[in-house]
Amino acid sequence: MNEKIAFIGVGNMAHAIINGILKNSNDFTADDIILYDKFPSQLDDYPSMRAASSASNAVRDADFVVFAVKPQNFAELLGELKASNIDYKRKTFITIAAGISCAYIQSYLPDAAVVRAMPNTPMLIGAGVCSVCKNEYVSEESFKKAFALFSALGVAFELTEDKMNAIISLTSSSPAYIFLFIKSLMDGAVLQGIEFENEKEMRRIACETVIGSAKLLMNSEKSPEQLIKDVTSPGGTTAEAMKVFYGADFEKTVHEAMSACTKRAEELSGK
Repeated sequence: MNEKIAFIGVGNMAHAIINGILKNSNDFTADDIILYDKFPSQLDDYPSMRAASSASNAVRDADFVVFAVKPQNFAELLGELKASNIDYKRKTFITIAAGISCAYIQSYLPDAAVVRAMPNTPMLIGAGVCSVCKNEYVSEESFKKAFALFSALGVAFELTEDKMNAIISLTSSSPAYIFLFIKSLMDGAVLQGIEFENEKEMRRIACETVIGSAKLLMNSEKSPEQLIKDVTSPGGTTAEAMKVFYGADFEKTVHEAMSACTKRAEELSGK
């Protein structure tokens, strides 16, 4: 009989992981999944899957448990599990919440096996990036299965836990920065009188430009600075645009935004 995996909270990220299991997993099937969410409508997409009546009941019957709730809800959830007298040391807990450390979960569930993952929203289309770490109580076999959940949805990589708050600013929160940049390109084009058939076509052009640029950088032996020089002819149009970016200290703004992101993750983790 296969091991069971429970999801506590069935929001967007949980949906992505569940769909990844259904499409790609060699470790779990639909029959192995247990779902719990305090809003039952979140389970509507999976009517044939087992729904638990409480978080404690979901955890009790599972071998792996994915905590997919908001950071501010963890104290209540872990308090409930602590009071339920579940033999949690026979389970592997996976947290995907920003700022929730292995040690925080262990403060409620001492010596628990905890895998901490920091996915991003492109996981929803199988193009995600996710950092993963574990504490000393996680077996190699259990970590392999947990890691596979995220590698099936894009790129997963292992990181030491002391870097997990900072990595959020690079991989997990950064899609929002990129969406803002694309929106700015679209709005700037409109302000200059550029028109397409509809907003969707404008979005496609802007996104393809960003995707193509990222692919060029990813596949090039050149540094970002060298590729910038390749585009920027002295006295040309790009040079004028770059003057504005450099004058506004664009790089410093990005760095400050990333630092603010990490600071908030540390606040959430109680550091």
